[in-house]
Amino acid sequence: MIAFPNIKINLGLSITEKRPDGYHNLETVFYPVALEDALEIRTSPNADRKFTLHQHGMEIAGNPEDNLVVKAYLLMDKEFHLPPVEIHLYKHKIGRASCRERV
Repeated sequence: MIAFPNIKINLGLSITEKRPDGYHNLETVFYPVALEDALEIRTSPNADRKFTLHQHGMEIAGNPEDNLVVKAYLLMDKEFHLPPVEIHLYKHKIGRASCRERV
């Protein structure tokens, strides 16, 4: 599966409350950008782990288990017993020059 999620810039973020599940409700304002990230997920039947996350482009800090793509896969795996996968995530680097070119 290959998908091209739209890029957006977060102009404002306000945490309104903490929910009972430990997450937070948010109010936010996004600005769409004329670029897309790339997400490819391939089955990996001979893998010794449930998932492998390959990140390209903009560096994303943190543990792979905290990535939203991985969290979504693991939640679906609990319900549907999915095969092991390789996840390739390419995040565009957006800087001041990129934003000026697209406005």
